[in-house]
Amino acid sequence: MNLTFLNPLFLLGLAAGILPILIHRLTQRKAISRKFSAVRLLLQSQRIIARPQRLKHLLLLALRILAVMILVFMMARPVLIQQGFAALRSTVAKVVILDNSLSMGFSEERGVRYDLAKRAIREALNGFQGQVAVIPTVDVRDRQNREFRWMESEEASKGLATRSLSYGKGDTNATLSLAYHQLRNLKLSKQIMIVSDLAHGDWEGLDLSKLGTLSDADILFLRIGTPDRDPNLCVKSVSLVEGEAVVGVPSRLEVTISNLSNTGGAALIQLYLSGTKVDQKSIDLRTGEDGKAYFELYLQRPGWIDGEVRLSEDHLDSDNVFYFPLKVREKIKVLVLDGDPKTSLKASESYYLVNALVPGGLEGSPFSVRVITEGEMEKVDLRPYDAIFLLNVGRPPPSRLTSFLDAGKPVFFFLGDRVSPEEYNTLSFFPWRIGPVRDVGQKPEEIAQVDRESEPLRFLSSKEVNLKGANFRRYVRIEGSIKKLLALENHDPLLVEANVGKSKLFMFASSADQDWNDLPLKAAYLPLIQGLLKEAVGLAGSSLPAGLRVGEPSKEQAHPTQIKGTQEGPGIYQFLLPSGEVRRGVNVPYEESNLTKLTKGELEKKFGAIHIQVVEYKEGILKDLQSGRKELWPILLVCLMVVLAGEMVIANRI
Repeated sequence: MNLTFLNPLFLLGLAAGILPILIHRLTQRKAISRKFSAVRLLLQSQRIIARPQRLKHLLLLALRILAVMILVFMMARPVLIQQGFAALRSTVAKVVILDNSLSMGFSEERGVRYDLAKRAIREALNGFQGQVAVIPTVDVRDRQNREFRWMESEEASKGLATRSLSYGKGDTNATLSLAYHQLRNLKLSKQIMIVSDLAHGDWEGLDLSKLGTLSDADILFLRIGTPDRDPNLCVKSVSLVEGEAVVGVPSRLEVTISNLSNTGGAALIQLYLSGTKVDQKSIDLRTGEDGKAYFELYLQRPGWIDGEVRLSEDHLDSDNVFYFPLKVREKIKVLVLDGDPKTSLKASESYYLVNALVPGGLEGSPFSVRVITEGEMEKVDLRPYDAIFLLNVGRPPPSRLTSFLDAGKPVFFFLGDRVSPEEYNTLSFFPWRIGPVRDVGQKPEEIAQVDRESEPLRFLSSKEVNLKGANFRRYVRIEGSIKKLLALENHDPLLVEANVGKSKLFMFASSADQDWNDLPLKAAYLPLIQGLLKEAVGLAGSSLPAGLRVGEPSKEQAHPTQIKGTQEGPGIYQFLLPSGEVRRGVNVPYEESNLTKLTKGELEKKFGAIHIQVVEYKEGILKDLQSGRKELWPILLVCLMVVLAGEMVIANRI
């Protein structure tokens, strides 16, 4: 701690301290000689009165000299200098942690906060003579593959130009751990300066207990921006909610927008497919609300489509675009083998099944259905078809079904009165044994058990699609290694499933028409049939692959190729796998869009006994950080007032 003067030349005015002495000497009264008879009594009286007068004059003289000196010191403006955090010393090791996470891309009146952060670091390092290291919070290559290196301040300042803003979330635990590790064994003064906006997404996960041994370093948080929550809207998610992406079939895209602000606001949502704008909608959102917008899709070509959802511009542009790939499939080709065709279409075995697969006609269904008889089976090429249904077929063709299953395609069996148990029980791929037909008589059986772990059956619990109202008058007993999807009240299986190589085999113990049951008349019949088939052919949920956030690893063990988006940032990535092409959308972390800030109290709680400083960056504020100072003239002014008041009291009352 040092004392200095802003106007040191005024100290020459201390010579004015002699003026009160001169004035005192010039104004001192001389004794007048008078002859008086009682000289002895006069001399004695003069000595008694002179003593207090001499003391008064000396005290007044001292106060006046002190007042002049205080006035001179005030004019010289004394300042008490205390070496602060950014003191320019050559015996200091300084680690600068630069927050380059997505939230630092927020644009304010002064500019982009990341640019302000780099400007602040250059200002802090200007003239610094110690060792410097700069660590970004989001840069895996810097932290893991590059050697940690101490630099001169000039080199560190120049190196800031190559450090770009990232699209990821800051790893504050890893960054501070590296900083402490490098400072731990140094025998110098240690300083850590953290330049950040202190957004919750990066700092709420900080846990010093995970960092191990901490060094005795001074810590300064240089906050970029205000402590208040900044306004921001972002795209939270995109999903298909009605229908799958199938050629010629309507589907519905759901877009969820989050208002991460303290005030309500409106946003314009634009949908782009393969680079072409196809629709837009506006949405009003209340404070902290998630809103949904829906887009109707009608796609005409199969294959991959690269989609984007764009928001109207705001102060954080990086999270205003959401990427998603969409795989548009051809219609699922289904071959139905009707073992009991009738002259009346409605009386045929396949009537209800076909209507369940294409309820509104071919245009509105993801399935393309062809019905054939047993006699036509040998002439049909099975390769174009994705699934086969055998309805009350007496003698299934074993070799043709075996090759179909080997291709990874599912087969569905519905039993009936034309089924020959002996023929079915000799099938090599058949994991079950079917028994005789059981007639339940006057009291029909109902469905009592539904496998809720099976995705197609999970929704069959509401009143609208309840399976338990169906009556079964006849069915076939199924035995063997059985996975029951549906079971009757007597625990006999009604619908079973088995894995056969890469494919699946399903068997329904009753008929597909109304001969043995009334299930085709129930509301649950359509979602049951369509759900089973979609799950079996991989249609359910596969049109829009699960996306990733920047920094998350993908499950594909292949090097991706970016085909859309910002280079090495958010976008759509292509994976070429042995099983075929896969695309995934990669978007910015949702947490980075929430611009709520950590308060100084929350930071102090995280750091515990470690003393920290939190300073908001403004132009020129680092000059004060270079050396903390305190001007002393207000104190001297008070002292001057006290001295003058004392002088007045002594001069008039003593």
